[in-house]
Amino acid sequence: MSRFVVSLPLSRAAMLAVVVAGAATAAERAGPTSADFLATWNLDRAARAALEQQDSWNDTKLQLCLRLLARLKLAPPDAAAAWAVEASPATTVPMPGDTFVRFEGRALFVSPLELSAEQAEIANRPSLDVVRMRTPAGLIDVVADAVPRAWPRRRAIDEPATAIGLVVSNAAGPQPPLPAADAPSGGPTGEAAALVVAPRVAWNPPTPLGGLGMDYGLFDTVVDGQRLVAGDTDAFYAMLAAVGRGTDTGIEGAAGPAADAVPIIDPGQRWFESHRGDPVTVQGTARHAIRIQIDEPRRRREIGGDHYWELFVFVPTSLIKINGRLQETYPIVCCVRDLPAGMPTGQVINEPVRVSGFAMKRYSYPPRGVQGQPQGSSERQESPLLVARRAVWLPERSTAEATSLLGWVFLGLAGLIGAALAYGAWRINRDARLEHRRQRAALPDKVQLP
Repeated sequence: MSRFVVSLPLSRAAMLAVVVAGAATAAERAGPTSADFLATWNLDRAARAALEQQDSWNDTKLQLCLRLLARLKLAPPDAAAAWAVEASPATTVPMPGDTFVRFEGRALFVSPLELSAEQAEIANRPSLDVVRMRTPAGLIDVVADAVPRAWPRRRAIDEPATAIGLVVSNAAGPQPPLPAADAPSGGPTGEAAALVVAPRVAWNPPTPLGGLGMDYGLFDTVVDGQRLVAGDTDAFYAMLAAVGRGTDTGIEGAAGPAADAVPIIDPGQRWFESHRGDPVTVQGTARHAIRIQIDEPRRRREIGGDHYWELFVFVPTSLIKINGRLQETYPIVCCVRDLPAGMPTGQVINEPVRVSGFAMKRYSYPPRGVQGQPQGSSERQESPLLVARRAVWLPERSTAEATSLLGWVFLGLAGLIGAALAYGAWRINRDARLEHRRQRAALPDKVQLP
């Protein structure tokens, strides 16, 4: 994962605004509380009592954690989102309970927990990750379903991390192996103060997009070379929400000027594998701008709006061959939250624009007859997909405007020339009068005739 010197940190005030807005909508949601949901599946605190026993870690405790994770994955999405928003931040070690708690801190290491055949069937995976985190509440161990793939396993790390989950025990949890030599300064030695079960551990690296609150772990399920599929959805809306928390000048400053688009266009360069989430600026001609309505209330709350715009921006390139056709432009799909007032929209437009956003994936789609693309072809088109806060419209002046402007320019020049000529004539006339007076002053008062 590439790193950036420039970052766009999300202020505490902005974070608080997001949480408060989410809490307001959470109060209006219809759905079970986390306590009611857990009781329905016989996984409330009383049913999980074995996890709080002060004996060593065993298969019974692991089985309970696996069951809990499996049921949390099946929770209604609206309810699960509300539980996360309502989670209180942990500043001291909380007691086990049935409400979600937020832990923010640093991930120190990740260790896979190998599962038996029976356990793997429950979890639908051969192993489960345990993350050791240092938080204001102390060291905690998090048994999570989703942990960023970019984090190395069984090695010391130091990454910003957030876990929102259930505290299930203050007793000993699993003790993943970590060689003492790999432990960072003040490292994860000893037992954790709490065992937490969480659907995922979020990662906000110090990049421009990470500084806006984007969880880079959501990129793990993004699929290149296809349309927007189920694995892309969470990352896509999280990016739309993140750019909404940024500023135009901040995002455009991080992205910089438009550069050569060929590296992100050429699938052979595999650019997205190491640059997903990077800031990018493209400049070209928008030939398609369609308003996309968001129907899911949860997604509307997440991004704070009910739509976004899909633009096909054709950028200039060197001569390239695509599907047997030679061309010097290529479309880049830009999903933006806002368009400038007055900018034309529709299936066929021809407007110069600049878009600064963040790279998400290689997006595949059938040609739709967008101006500049073949229509009715069986070949699928692949284009980079960017998510941005806005598009900047760069309209050219109309002929009438240009003619009017030239007229005023010529009129101004004519006025300047006329003024210069008048000034020159006045100077000549004045100098002649002065010379005449000088000559008269030099004559004698009277002339003595012979």
